[in-house]
Amino acid sequence: MVKTVLPSRLRGALCAMPGKSASHRALLMAALCPGATRVAPLQRSQDVEATLSCARALGLLRGAQTEPLPDASGHFAARLTGGGAYAGGETRALDCGESGSTLRFLLPLALDGRGPVRFTGHGRLMSRPLDVYERLFVPRGVRWEAEGDSLTVEGRLQSGEYALPGDVSSQFLTGLLFALPRLDGESVLRVTTPLQSRAYVDLTRRAQAAFGVVSFWEEDGQVLRIPGGQVPASPGEIHVEGDWSHAAFFLVAGALGGGVRVRGLDPDSAQGDRSIVPILQGMGADVRWEDGAICAYPSALRAAEVDASQIPDLVPVLAVAMAAARGVSRITGAERLRIKESDRLSAMRAALCAAGADARETPDGLVISGGHPLRAAAIDGCNDHRVVMAMAVASALADGPLTISDAEAVRKSAPAFWDEFAALGGDAR
Repeated sequence: MVKTVLPSRLRGALCAMPGKSASHRALLMAALCPGATRVAPLQRSQDVEATLSCARALGLLRGAQTEPLPDASGHFAARLTGGGAYAGGETRALDCGESGSTLRFLLPLALDGRGPVRFTGHGRLMSRPLDVYERLFVPRGVRWEAEGDSLTVEGRLQSGEYALPGDVSSQFLTGLLFALPRLDGESVLRVTTPLQSRAYVDLTRRAQAAFGVVSFWEEDGQVLRIPGGQVPASPGEIHVEGDWSHAAFFLVAGALGGGVRVRGLDPDSAQGDRSIVPILQGMGADVRWEDGAICAYPSALRAAEVDASQIPDLVPVLAVAMAAARGVSRITGAERLRIKESDRLSAMRAALCAAGADARETPDGLVISGGHPLRAAAIDGCNDHRVVMAMAVASALADGPLTISDAEAVRKSAPAFWDEFAALGGDAR
């Protein structure tokens, strides 16, 4: 699907969508808990649906019901009774869609000793790195067979000490955090390089704590000690907080346009992407809390240097903000973006340059000389939801329409994006 986005300066208010990262974690903890848990609100994004579907297919759930919420949001609630135990037999098939979180979170849980599990994915998912797990599990006797767009694993995860790098993806740590507390015996996760996206690990630990599952950082945050034999206890209901990653698109749009207010965000969230607020403020943006909402008002932006190692999901929309900012901006620490739904550094450089911006790639980031208007252009969305949304926001800087391909990619994380865009005055046809 192609969207033609006319120059659009967004103005108005909206409620933050339920956090995608928080949703994955809440659903999996509910699926691991033998009691009943209601999880809400949830967004009907492809990634969240993939996690719920794969939890069923793996046999974690003894009961699952979903129901629409009684408001006009389009969100839903899930009532899950977890603690299921697959009886064994045929190969279980798990289709993870394009969700890296689903694949990496569920893979250690699949090592339950109850027979083979076959993971499949779409797009670039199955070509994204899984070798961290392969190096950990195969020497421990796990069967690991990768073929095309599928991976079959079989074996039983054991408690113990696991050493893994912290500069690939925090999702590997989270996957082990879900699986190891269930086993007999204590486990230790030793991070051998500086941990990037640490906030996502803390988000996992916060979700686990709501169910009474604990772990402990030691040695200056490079070692996680995990007691074994932990059984989650349902809190009854889990409220899924608003998504800072998604809100960042509209906060940048507010700074470039007529002003945007976003409700439903937690200022004390464990989500690392709440740092969009101090980053924009450091660029000269008028961003502040008012009556429980975070508000971004039209601002003249200045250049900035941002280390994105802890906040990789912010890079596409930060690149747009930097294209608007006077001076030379730099993003560093973002080399992992080359193995996302697209090579996001290359995709954002190409998209901005197509529209007349001065942007170049470095091995781990972007250098953008901003402060100049953009021109009408055809933009390759690269089947990447964050590239598509970022370039929709960039329409505020353009002198003519931006024609963006793969506009349907927003369904992966934010199926309501184009409706939200329109509600704030955006013109996408």
